[in-house]
Amino acid sequence: MNVLNSRSCRIVMAAAIIGSASSQARAADTVPGWTADEIVITATRTENPVSKLPMAVEVITREKIAESGALNLADVLAEAEDVNALEPVNGRLGVAKLRGLGSSLTLVLIDGYRLQSGFQGYSDLREIPAGMIERIEIVRGSGSALYGSDAVGGVINVITRKPTKDLRGGLSVSGGESRAREAGTVETDGWLTGSAGKLGFAVAGTYYDRDRYDRDKSDLMTDGDDRRIASGSVALTYDLTPGVKLTGGMVYSDNSLDGIRTQTSGDFDRWVDSDRLLVHAGVEIKTGEESNLALQFARSTYDWSSLMENYDGVPVITSSTASGTTTTTATTTATRTKVSQDYDQFDARWTGRFADHHRLTAGVEYRTEERDDFSSTVTTKVVTKTGVINSGPTTTETTGKTSISHDVDNLGLYIQDEFTGLKPLTIIAGVRYDDHSDFGSEFSPKLAALLPIDSHFKLRASYGEGFRAPSIYELYTGSLTTKKSIVLSNPDLKAERSKTWEVGADFSRGGFNAGVTAFRNEVRDMISQVLMIDTPTTDTYQYQNLSKAMTRGIEISASLRLPYGFALSDRVSFLDSQNLDTGEALCFVPDVVNILRLDYTNGTLGLKGNVRIVTTGTQHSSDAEKIPGYTLVNCYVSKKVAKSTELFAGVDNLFNDDANAGYGNNEGAGAMGTYFYGGLNFKL
Repeated sequence: MNVLNSRSCRIVMAAAIIGSASSQARAADTVPGWTADEIVITATRTENPVSKLPMAVEVITREKIAESGALNLADVLAEAEDVNALEPVNGRLGVAKLRGLGSSLTLVLIDGYRLQSGFQGYSDLREIPAGMIERIEIVRGSGSALYGSDAVGGVINVITRKPTKDLRGGLSVSGGESRAREAGTVETDGWLTGSAGKLGFAVAGTYYDRDRYDRDKSDLMTDGDDRRIASGSVALTYDLTPGVKLTGGMVYSDNSLDGIRTQTSGDFDRWVDSDRLLVHAGVEIKTGEESNLALQFARSTYDWSSLMENYDGVPVITSSTASGTTTTTATTTATRTKVSQDYDQFDARWTGRFADHHRLTAGVEYRTEERDDFSSTVTTKVVTKTGVINSGPTTTETTGKTSISHDVDNLGLYIQDEFTGLKPLTIIAGVRYDDHSDFGSEFSPKLAALLPIDSHFKLRASYGEGFRAPSIYELYTGSLTTKKSIVLSNPDLKAERSKTWEVGADFSRGGFNAGVTAFRNEVRDMISQVLMIDTPTTDTYQYQNLSKAMTRGIEISASLRLPYGFALSDRVSFLDSQNLDTGEALCFVPDVVNILRLDYTNGTLGLKGNVRIVTTGTQHSSDAEKIPGYTLVNCYVSKKVAKSTELFAGVDNLFNDDANAGYGNNEGAGAMGTYFYGGLNFKL
């Protein structure tokens, strides 16, 4: 398929012509859309520049997040390389998956700690506002050798704002609405970082309020709900002695939704409330000139609840007539669902030099997880009989309840060696052992190598194995209350196991950067929902293990610094997938994803802007059905009006493309239609 249509090309060309008339050359050596030589930690759990790593790594900086107009983590990841959210999840959740593998095979971290799952075992990325994020590190490819279960497709580490030496702060206020005058949105972000003597601090908070929207007027169901988020984060450091630093912090988010759902039995109001809290503390001890020990503890809680009842409280009324008597039945239904997930983690990690050419990292991780699921349905019937004799109203109430509770624990031990004794070759080798209370022991090895040919060109390759233990939801909970299907749990599920091969090359010279990566994932015992009972109204599925599945692809990135302050970048991923038992393609794996970006910067005028064209190709929604792709055109511009004040404006989905066929019930990118926004940034 054509990655860009003619309309999209005209947008890029027009922006270039308009901007070149008044721009000046950029002095920076890096361009937006390309990962600069950032120092990252997620790939090896040690500090390394991206150029020294044999993995496919992307860093999304604070500046890049701001210039995308993103409101939450899901919005940010929608424009990351080979990350997509095309997965048929219920509950209006935002999820992310890497390299065509399901979101359950992608590990999402907040400041290095696992993001807790909630409804149906998913982690809702829309609950994490963009305003509290300092940067995001994405490592594509197997990460189980360091992180254990779930890191099969890769790791996404969301890093919140951290203390700074000097006092810094900022305030951002923005608002917007769709072209249909729906989805009215107001967001306020504030943050303050600095230090006072030995104490370092960072505080950030966000309040977000968006009205509902509905592109499909054929029914009452809202395509997007009223959504409100209040969140905050705190990070603290204290230099106890020159070699000992105390760390601590918290991340909190309160999220609420209100919308209408259409079920087979009628229309229902649906309210959702969730509270997410992560509290962590630790100590970093310098144990030698080039070695240190880190001890960390984290406690995470997540509470999610929903209530569904007849729309506007109007009961469903049915009548029948027989033998001169009329019977009228008015039925109201209320369904409550609650999920509580608690998680504790203790980590001890040592890193140090050994025999000049070895940097060793060894660690132990102990994790416990407890989940409680509760649901109840209350049906109230008011029966009235009229005729020769009026029997009067009769009220009956029936209540059904289900409650499931389960807990698991996992002990992980890992070791990694970064070996540089065969210069210029760098070899990173590691292995992790996990002992899971439900699934026994697993070994996850990884071997990666980097070979610089010269100062501009390098080759890299890696092989890794991984696993994922089935979630408590898949094993014991399931769902009997979804709109179109019943999903049954399966306590006999096996753990998923994977093998990943990857080769790549990178080139950088002057204002041009390019990279290519080819990969193949093979997953044994992949967990999938299998159709058990097919009915005209509600289908029944059960979680089962597929024997073997595969995804493979090629990722290509290129960026070029142009004259007059322009920069052009493109990132394209070609994907292929297959159920190796049936030969059919896996569902919701697009055949191509492309992100073309044109940036403009004029420091003299304080002007910045970009045009981003995001194209997603065709994909299977079932073995027999293939849904079309779509292209979204997003624009952003900002102007500095004072030393500390900047005005900005943007438009998402400029041509009002309908991406709902791809995103389903997700509220994915473009779901609101054309969306206009603007606001103000103020920095201390």
